[in-house]
Amino acid sequence: MARKVLSGTFIHQIKEQLLALRESEQGYAALQVYVAGISEPWEFLGQDVFEFHERTGVLIVRDGPSGEYGHDNAEVPEYVFRLDAIVATQLV
Repeated sequence: MARKVLSGTFIHQIKEQLLALRESEQGYAALQVYVAGISEPWEFLGQDVFEFHERTGVLIVRDGPSGEYGHDNAEVPEYVFRLDAIVATQLV
């Protein structure tokens, strides 16, 4: 069965929200990600690392900053979400 993937527009919107989150003058503290079947949102900060894998249909988020080669946060928690399970995001 083919997997339903979020539209490029929705993924682009999330990326735009991340840019706003990381600009301190915008005044946002976190990005909340709402996932189907979970009553409370997941909350991520501006220094967290987001990787969108559109071909496989997943979003990977790692706590904290990543180094130039992506290995500085190898020991921190990693969260994996199916892109089609994300129902909303909001800046807070």
